[in-house]
Amino acid sequence: MILPIYEVDDLLQTLKFADAIFVNSIDEEYLKDVQSTTILITETVNDLDKRANNRFRNLNYGVELQIFYGINFNQSIIDIEIKVARLLERNDWHMTQSKSHINDPKTNQVTKVFYFTKNYILEE
Repeated sequence: MILPIYEVDDLLQTLKFADAIFVNSIDEEYLKDVQSTTILITETVNDLDKRANNRFRNLNYGVELQIFYGINFNQSIIDIEIKVARLLERNDWHMTQSKSHINDPKTNQVTKVFYFTKNYILEE
């Protein structure tokens, strides 16, 4: 099993709306780049879950998904976010939070944050 953050990365690559997707940290060259649309995926939850017969049966993982839209992004942000949420839902991820859009007053860059969790059932 690959780490869930990389599973989400692989899924988001299929949507092809971002210029770059990063796992754990954003490359330095993109930190001040407000022209590119970038995504940052980080792990938020990593719990053993649902004990039975003194053994854990599930792994519960969570990811934070931050989308930094380029200032000249020319697609419907709402449509993109619906596609992201539905893609993850189809792959057994559950959205736990969807934060409000934030507009940076200095750069005019819009950002969006989602939180998703997934429960992996372990085989004996």
